[in-house]
Amino acid sequence: MLLKELLISKGLKQKWLANKMGVSEVTVSSWCSGKSEPNLLNIQKLSELLEVPVKTIANFK
Repeated sequence: MLLKELLISKGLKQKWLANKMGVSEVTVSSWCSGKSEPNLLNIQKLSELLEVPVKTIANFK
């Protein structure tokens, strides 16, 4: 599942995620569009915030 789809399914916005992650909205947008990937630390944070297994986040491709 793509990050964008995961956010939509949970009713969350990219801006909310950027604020919670301490990254820019551009960074989250890049992750959502597949232009870049979060590093391991950010994958762990995403997993916690979105309440999904790390494996789900790591398999966004």
